[in-house]
Amino acid sequence: MIENKNDIASLTIISSDDIDWKKLYLEHEYIVVNYQPSTDCPGCTEVNVLFQQLSEQEEYKKIKFLWVDSRNNPIAEKFIQKRQNAFVAVFKEGFLVECDNIKNEKELRSMLDRLFTFKFKL
Repeated sequence: MIENKNDIASLTIISSDDIDWKKLYLEHEYIVVNYQPSTDCPGCTEVNVLFQQLSEQEEYKKIKFLWVDSRNNPIAEKFIQKRQNAFVAVFKEGFLVECDNIKNEKELRSMLDRLFTFKFKL
């Protein structure tokens, strides 16, 4: 578990071009993507610590957590620049369920709870 913000230096942000999204969606029912240009972007540090901590908790083990470079996603980049907070997208069975800027633990946990309870309408 991350004890302080200095521990997030070990986090790796990957390019979306380096991800096999099709395979990822087939292998994981739940995916949470934390988009940002760097681990120390304005407003991102607290969410990065929370993101790492939650990814290690038993109740969230069935989620695949990813840090993805926002510079390849103009929508995420614009939201980060405008609101100065991390931009998180959550997927269930390969479909985007929700995305928004997240600034604290309550917002992130609420988003994850909604991901688990989301039902597709047919």
